[in-house]
Amino acid sequence: MSSRSYYLAPLDTRPALKRAKVANYMVQNSYNVDTRDYRDHTFSGIMFDIHCKDDLPMEYIEIREIWVRGNLGPMTVWTTPNTFQNKRQSRREWKLVHNKRHCPSMQKLKSLKIEPPIRMRNGESLGMYVHSGLNDDMGIVYNNRRGNVTFEDPHMTILPGYAHISNDPFSAFGYWGGGSWRANREFVGRVTYGVKWMLWNPCKKVHHKFPEGFKQMILTLLMCHRRKESPLKKLPHVVLYYIFNMLPWDWAGEVDVKKKIKKIEENKHVSCREESVAYRRSQYVPYEVPYEMRFGYMDDDDDDDDDDDDDDEESDDEDYEPEEDED
Repeated sequence: MSSRSYYLAPLDTRPALKRAKVANYMVQNSYNVDTRDYRDHTFSGIMFDIHCKDDLPMEYIEIREIWVRGNLGPMTVWTTPNTFQNKRQSRREWKLVHNKRHCPSMQKLKSLKIEPPIRMRNGESLGMYVHSGLNDDMGIVYNNRRGNVTFEDPHMTILPGYAHISNDPFSAFGYWGGGSWRANREFVGRVTYGVKWMLWNPCKKVHHKFPEGFKQMILTLLMCHRRKESPLKKLPHVVLYYIFNMLPWDWAGEVDVKKKIKKIEENKHVSCREESVAYRRSQYVPYEVPYEMRFGYMDDDDDDDDDDDDDDEESDDEDYEPEEDED
């Protein structure tokens, strides 16, 4: 019987050199952010900031829908980079991302689709303005501010902002005249978004964004790869990098990160009373009889706290026509 010799061809590692930088998919199970709903006020609009966290290796989050409730009508949604601060009456600094007429929906949240979806990279912030053009005080529902944060999850933070009591977007003049902005208000509704995750690559600016457990796993396997008796020694290092590149960020368990996420989830269930009392104590000022009461009449708007402090901002209004909602 003749003996045969076998030849193992060199392993082609060229495909492993072409590592992806981000996942080639968007998380299909979209995250839904549901803020607290105490039904404090209704009026024309709410302006607030959203911050994308940088604790996890996200390439970006993609906001697809904003959900609100109220009598709605001609609804518009606007965004601006970084923050809404000092931009409340400057329409030229905002981008219109939704413009349709919607049927009343006072009890159930109504979806306002963002077109195109808004992308926020790791650590970025943006200002959001949701407005109803109805000529009354029942456009959308919003809350009094009850803390420094309206909502927080592992990916984003929604902050308090200002309510708007004018059916004209960005107008400085209120429904009954006078100022149109009310400070210390919170968005009520839902934000639907997806996440595009970053993939590991052997460069410092990417590696340091991954959790500590993941980084320790990489280091341990690379040390094993250098030992002659290790089975990993048979793999070219580029192949090992390719395997690391395909692992999700939480492959190593990430106990510390999951504990942090659990703590955030638990903080959502703080009772309304505890939050409200803590905030009111921190904001306490001696009561003074309102100017209107001294003369026997009161401002009868639904949002009765006239705390406008930016009436002198320059208004930059333009005409707009809402599209009809297909529903």
